[in-house]
Amino acid sequence: MKSFEVLDVPQQKLRRKRNRIDSREALLTTAGSLFARSGFHQVSVDDIADSAEVAKTAIYYHFRNKEGLVVDFLEGHIENLEASLIDAVRAHTDPKARLRAVFDWHTAWFGQPDFAGCVFSRATAEYKGRQDTIAELSRVQKRSLRHAVRVLLEANGVPKTRSDELAHTMIYLLDGAVVSANVLDEKDAADRAWGAAERLLNSEIEQAGAKKK
Repeated sequence: MKSFEVLDVPQQKLRRKRNRIDSREALLTTAGSLFARSGFHQVSVDDIADSAEVAKTAIYYHFRNKEGLVVDFLEGHIENLEASLIDAVRAHTDPKARLRAVFDWHTAWFGQPDFAGCVFSRATAEYKGRQDTIAELSRVQKRSLRHAVRVLLEANGVPKTRSDELAHTMIYLLDGAVVSANVLDEKDAADRAWGAAERLLNSEIEQAGAKKK
């Protein structure tokens, strides 16, 4: 009998650890959905706990407070988005197809049932000047995407002296597409944005080629 009692202790600890991990992931997933739909300030700790069907104390155990949860959510969201975009780009070998994959990724995102716009833009609007860590995470995400687009542009033959400016423009096109898809329900907004982006890309490549002659 004693041997079974000894064996039961690690199992109980393992279950408790697994439950803590599960509750943390449930809180992050639920909070993300609520934040995307209703914003950050409108969603309370009670809302998150009730929707995730976990005790409110779990939020304080895992994140200390709501702002800690927001930070962890945004950090994880950046990692997930980057991994998803990398997979989308790596599915192609042609340089232009790899750049277009960024726009196609947005089109697929717009078509998701839970699409509600960019949570990073919303986080910036709600926390800028109040929670620097949260606002900075939003800036990190935007800069990371812009850098990725710049690298893809250079792979297409855009000179380094022009790639940064063109990357800015393409991010503006994508940001506009996000707004159009969210506010006007134009799910093809990223496809239209790509049409403009491709024309700009072709023009830059032609000009670069002409200068070499």
